[in-house]
Amino acid sequence: MRHPDTRTRHLAGTRAGAALAGAALVLAAALPLAGCSGSEGTASLPDYKIPAEKAREDEAVPEGKTGKSADMRFTVVGFREAMTDVMGTHASMNAKGAFTRVRVLAVNTGRDIQVFDTWRQRLVTTDGRTHSPDVNATMIKRQPERLSVGASMRVEFDLWFDVPRGAKTRAVRLYGSPPVGATTDPAPAEIRLP
Repeated sequence: MRHPDTRTRHLAGTRAGAALAGAALVLAAALPLAGCSGSEGTASLPDYKIPAEKAREDEAVPEGKTGKSADMRFTVVGFREAMTDVMGTHASMNAKGAFTRVRVLAVNTGRDIQVFDTWRQRLVTTDGRTHSPDVNATMIKRQPERLSVGASMRVEFDLWFDVPRGAKTRAVRLYGSPPVGATTDPAPAEIRLP
């Protein structure tokens, strides 16, 4: 006959062994799944079916106008220049020169949040000058000033610029935010227009 302490220790050892065996089974089952989040085999994955949106009056719809800055991929989906005024829900305003509107699709390809800052973006005209977004047009048209773009998230919005009358657009310079651990700002995506 065993001593009661020996039996208790034997049962405790059996329970601990069973728990360890169960944990090993769970870990073994999870290991093959660890590689499933990678990008292997993406060529065979289907594309999302996103509804098409009609272009606005006199808006050009350029193709292949894409660039990347840090983890943010930008595509210019619409473009219009030489507009003399802007009208919103509560205000309207004439341009000092002429408004240029750039419709942008931004996709965060990274695993962390990217912050899109409207005021960092630049329009480049054919004379080499750069232009900041216009505050009044941005506010009147209720477009974002700063926008948190989550991992794998996509957003679409307009950038508004007031450039000298007669100026022609050469490109738009679009900046993402630095990825985690970066010590410098990322280089911009320079997308030629029109």
